[in-house]
Amino acid sequence: MIMKGKIFRKDDDANEEAIYKILGSHPRIVHYLGTDDHTGEIMLPLLQNGDLFSYLISHTNIPIAARLTWAVEIVQGLAHLHARDVIWADPHLCNILLTDEYHVVLCDFGLSIHNAPYYYKFARGPPPIYLCPLGYYGESPRRVDIFGLGIILFVLLSERFPFLEDLKPSIHQQFEVLQEHHRICLNGGSFDMLSPSLHPYFGDIVAKCFNIKYQSADVLLTELQAAFSKWWEDNIENIHDVPSSVAVNYPQKPVYLPIEVVQHKVYTPEPWVPQANNGDDEYGYEN
Repeated sequence: MIMKGKIFRKDDDANEEAIYKILGSHPRIVHYLGTDDHTGEIMLPLLQNGDLFSYLISHTNIPIAARLTWAVEIVQGLAHLHARDVIWADPHLCNILLTDEYHVVLCDFGLSIHNAPYYYKFARGPPPIYLCPLGYYGESPRRVDIFGLGIILFVLLSERFPFLEDLKPSIHQQFEVLQEHHRICLNGGSFDMLSPSLHPYFGDIVAKCFNIKYQSADVLLTELQAAFSKWWEDNIENIHDVPSSVAVNYPQKPVYLPIEVVQHKVYTPEPWVPQANNGDDEYGYEN
């Protein structure tokens, strides 16, 4: 196999290699180039723009149309995972890469689970601020993806994390937000909301992510694409009014891909049995 361009190499990981093979080729998944015959390392294309979180931190004045396009593209990728019965299990902005053409692709499937049982308990997960509250345990095995995606969507649309003022939370602040999400999940209350200009279009979608009202990303994608179309129609006169300081040719509208329908399993509730290598508390974090 002849490979062009620079190659990024990851330590060999049988689980991640298997997930890449299950996912196959998809426009919203980083291209899997195989493994090194000698070292077993996973080989991926080296994307010069890096991960989306670092890009958001270091670049200002990214047009809202571009950020909304990325939001749709991320959900397209997650919908493909769920259609292949894969739970990402590590959803956060550092695990999303920006291509040379400024589109996004999902990556890092070392924690991903294929064909997970309904009551699967996750031993590890994303950074604390993205974590699904423990009170949602049993709602859906995809709960960690749906809640984490809600955080990602909120950040892209608000340019800050929930209940914070910017994109640079300390670890202490992350745990404070995590505890606030736990409290809301268990006792009621309101999750953080989008700005008044975006809430009418996307607020319900983000809220449904936070409240685990989606069982998988295919339905979410259908609703998000419809919301984007409505937003585009209402704001088309302003969409092309890009500040002169923005020199990058960002995408302004997503390419709509065929939506793969997720086959939902019929689960028979059973008492939870502790799994090997899992602690008493999901993710292993102490309250």
